[in-house]
Amino acid sequence: MDINIAGKLFPNITTLIVQLCSTGIMLLVFKKYLWSTIREYMAKRAEAIEGNITEARQMNEQAKVFVQESEQQAREAAKEYRATIQKAKEDAAKVKEGILAEAAQEAKIKIEQADREIEAEKLKAKEEMKQEIIEVAFEVAEKVMNKEVDEKTNKDMVDEFIDDLVN
Repeated sequence: MDINIAGKLFPNITTLIVQLCSTGIMLLVFKKYLWSTIREYMAKRAEAIEGNITEARQMNEQAKVFVQESEQQAREAAKEYRATIQKAKEDAAKVKEGILAEAAQEAKIKIEQADREIEAEKLKAKEEMKQEIIEVAFEVAEKVMNKEVDEKTNKDMVDEFIDDLVN
């Protein structure tokens, strides 16, 4: 077997020249007809990618602003919540104080009313006792004297005696 190794290792010059010429022609045709189209496509693609990147940055910045605003709103809502709770506590304390004051006033009124009733009952009891003492004194005086004295005079004397006794 006879193999030409040198012929296989080194290319044929004619084939090489034809291949180089056809590659050059293809490059010229490519440059003349396709180069500007591909450049425009690549430029549009680069602009689209740059636009997407810019849009993503803007959306990221906008998202940061929204996060800050929402955090601020959350802080304000928490502050309003605490203020509302504090106001409710203060209102409850005022209502409690009002109820306690009203209850104390009612108790005071009832105590005063009870004192007046007690005083009236005392006076009534004193008056009843005075009447009974007068009746007993009349009976005693009538029995002692065994005779009827002017009732008006007797009554005046007994009243005077009882007044001295009671007071």
